[in-house]
Amino acid sequence: MDQCVVALADYPTYSQIFYDYACKLAADAFKNWLQELDGELMKTRDKELFRHKGHRKTCIKTLMGEVEYSRAVYQVMDNECEKKFVYLLDEYVGFENIGFVSANLVERIADNICETSYEETAKNISSLTGQSISRQGVWNVVQKLGSQIEKQEDRYIELNEKHQLQGEKEIAVLFEEADGVFVREQKRYRHKGNNSFEIKVAIAHEGWKETAPKRFELADKTVVCDIAGGRAFNKRKEAVLASKYNLDEINMRIFNSDGGNWIKKLHDYNDDVHFQLDPFHIQKAIRSSDIGRNYLKQVTGMLRESKIDEMFEYLDAVANSVETENAEEKVRSLISYLKSNQEGLIPYQKRGLELPKLPEGLVYKGMGNSEHNMFLAVAKRMKNRSASWSPQGGLKLCKLICHKISNTLLETIENLTT
Repeated sequence: MDQCVVALADYPTYSQIFYDYACKLAADAFKNWLQELDGELMKTRDKELFRHKGHRKTCIKTLMGEVEYSRAVYQVMDNECEKKFVYLLDEYVGFENIGFVSANLVERIADNICETSYEETAKNISSLTGQSISRQGVWNVVQKLGSQIEKQEDRYIELNEKHQLQGEKEIAVLFEEADGVFVREQKRYRHKGNNSFEIKVAIAHEGWKETAPKRFELADKTVVCDIAGGRAFNKRKEAVLASKYNLDEINMRIFNSDGGNWIKKLHDYNDDVHFQLDPFHIQKAIRSSDIGRNYLKQVTGMLRESKIDEMFEYLDAVANSVETENAEEKVRSLISYLKSNQEGLIPYQKRGLELPKLPEGLVYKGMGNSEHNMFLAVAKRMKNRSASWSPQGGLKLCKLICHKISNTLLETIENLTT
């Protein structure tokens, strides 16, 4: 009995010993496979183009630990002035895409960094796998992967501008939301008077699906981010959507936003887009101008009943009757905000639109998820941790988060590393 107690007490130690042993076996098997593959590539290469120049040792970080192996290096004989050397094994397996880190380990790092800090991610990866990795190592992977995603999007933009990009998926209606989130900027990147920069985020989806009684979630989300100006951001968004959808087959777009100038310009060229002012921002603007309980009730009620003209008359009368300049200024500011977005005050479902039929299992619901989705896409990870970012470093991380929210992170990593 005492021996059993001792054995149970030592269980964590034994399990770690067996785990480390299994990782070593797997690492040795992976090393042998790589070197056998390198030998096959050497035999089947174009010997006139690739001249063998010996072997070089290297090391790749994997889930089972560091794997050291030797692979052949070749000089490319293509009559160029400068000498060019390549490793056919690295190109074949895809190591050059994300550095000497295996695809499985990249997936673990990318999935983890979307939720926790670089320091915590390094600790988690080191404790849950056979690989020890530093905070800087995690940062290197994130920056490399984020750059690859950005290059892929740049390629989409190039093809879309040449009208050579068309996704396979066809839908009749697409819902979109966009917003910007300001995150704290690192001191060395700050300009005069600015200590933050804006990350622009757009989210497109195909409707709402019920996941539990009276619980719905957005169906098939596509999330895009950038720190560029509105016009450049729109090119990126449209190109990413064009890589997924046949945009010519979309009959209607319903676009929800807070009415910001750069956001409204994303679709001011498209007659098929129906703009809706975000309900959350409407209520926020009303509350900020509130001068009494009855006032709030009256304005909200008129909006709910789509009595837009009557609402503006009421607001104007209130502005003329208040006793202080400050109160009048608040009401006038609300009037200006609502009038500049008047075409979006009535929810799309109350406009008498002939709404296309949605795919099976999807339903129409009220728009207004932008704040929640911006929280998921940027604020949750990048804004509420007292962290500061370089614009490019923050953007690279945000690219990963966007793909995770879109449920395409693992697929994207596989495509970029294969």
